[in-house]
Amino acid sequence: MAYLLASRLHDARYLSEAEELVREGAGRLKNPESPEGEAYPLIVHATGGTAQAALELVQRSGARGAVLVGVGEHNGLASALHARAELEAMGLPAVVYQCPSLAECRGVVAGAARVARAASSLVGVRAVLVGVDARHARRAGERLGWSVDFVPLQKFESAISAAEPDADALRALGDERAARVAAAIRKVAEGAELIALQCFPLLARLGFTPCLALAALNARGIAVACEGDLAAGLAMLLSRRLAGTSGWIANVVYRRGREVLLAHCTASLDLLKSWRVAAHFESGLPHAIAGELRPGVYTLVSVSPHFDRAAVGRAALEKSGAIVERACRTQALVRLEREVELERVAPANHHVLIPGDVALEAGDVLRLLSFAVVNY
Repeated sequence: MAYLLASRLHDARYLSEAEELVREGAGRLKNPESPEGEAYPLIVHATGGTAQAALELVQRSGARGAVLVGVGEHNGLASALHARAELEAMGLPAVVYQCPSLAECRGVVAGAARVARAASSLVGVRAVLVGVDARHARRAGERLGWSVDFVPLQKFESAISAAEPDADALRALGDERAARVAAAIRKVAEGAELIALQCFPLLARLGFTPCLALAALNARGIAVACEGDLAAGLAMLLSRRLAGTSGWIANVVYRRGREVLLAHCTASLDLLKSWRVAAHFESGLPHAIAGELRPGVYTLVSVSPHFDRAAVGRAALEKSGAIVERACRTQALVRLEREVELERVAPANHHVLIPGDVALEAGDVLRLLSFAVVNY
């Protein structure tokens, strides 16, 4: 969905072609006179003389920012750049995409629409944090309007005891305890878009980890972040929005030049070429996922627990599997496009590996959400 802005001084045939191409790229055209209130509207400038109309549209809708597309022909890009400058002066973030000619706009508009939808969907997320209250949960509310419900560990343990094993998880994992944990997560987080589980205090109480349950649920499109990390959970939701699949939360083990070793004891099963059950690294308790990620290009995203900084970069998977002994069980060696001193610039330990190259779009979504973004 998009708003198309054009001056009626321009050729009627050109305007008709613009409407058709924008509709093909973004779907339904919306009426600029009656904005629908999304957080980040997509506004296509087909001609010059449309910057003021874009500002008025954003102000009437109460939007938090905007995604702008400028057509090079008929001075549309000029208006888009002017509109961005004015919005930023008002304290509202905006990103601009350009198509040199109208004929080249369909794909550009489709990509811009994906960014606008993703950014809008990450405002006002309903999340559940299993464990104890945490400062970063309040920050998510302050920065992005998230609603975070808390489920105490004792209540979650009771939910596990009362749960029937989740049938899909039981088939995938062959482990009844893990299937009960999966069922309990679904029960306590009903209606939520994101669940974050504070794993370490939980595994100390249970005598086994929730790693298998998280691997199975994420593979089914249920976003569950380990270690209670709502910020990494944001990156996992971003993976769903842009890549249509799960992301992998991982610790940084080390870096050598452009190479970075990542590891964690769980990974969404749909990301793995092969996997087996192993003992959890830190505790030795049952169980962890020891998996091998599928080869290819990935996007690496890290989000600060204060929800104010982020990092994004492209990463080529060089190797995955059991690479080093003293690290979590699923491991991946990736190569960044340039050497980055992660120990100095990373906004957080946890990095989320997203399948495919969505680095440009991910960075733009995070900028729209008012994150200061570092490029890896």
